[in-house]
Amino acid sequence: TATVSYNAGTRTATLTPSASLANSTVYTVTIKGGASGVKDAAGNALAIDYSWTFTTEAGDITPPTVSSVTPLNGATSVPVSTTATAIFNEAMNASTINSSTVELRNASNALITATVSYDAGTKTAALTPSASLANSTIYTVTIKGGASGVKDVAGNALAPDYSWSFTTDRKSVA
Repeated sequence: TATVSYNAGTRTATLTPSASLANSTVYTVTIKGGASGVKDAAGNALAIDYSWTFTTEAGDITPPTVSSVTPLNGATSVPVSTTATAIFNEAMNASTINSSTVELRNASNALITATVSYDAGTKTAALTPSASLANSTIYTVTIKGGASGVKDVAGNALAPDYSWSFTTDRKSVA
């Protein structure tokens, strides 16, 4: 469905679809001629239908990737009060970045309670543990991919899961 408008000053007809068109799709526009078709100001009908086709762009079909993380993968002596961050290569759907899709686990695979946020301006997901982490402990951050994982604004899922690990400092930071 679409709305059609006409500007007599510029003699331009404009067809505006009611919803976004599908990606990678061929569409045909037809201006109807004949007795029931369009007519000029004097009432003369367009002799025959006039049609043309066009194809919409492919759209974004590329999955997002993680560009950089902090702490770095394999980092040691990381403060127990650290916030883990991941920067994506493109804008992400903020509603898909949450504590179900971005997790922190210790070496025993126990889930660490944390707050997860997303900054659209910097394309950065941040995971802030609810309490200080244990000293001398290996932690792994996992950003889930696939159908139930994080997605970019076009709906493309991160594929596959993205994980990195770091080890906290041996002593408490005052």
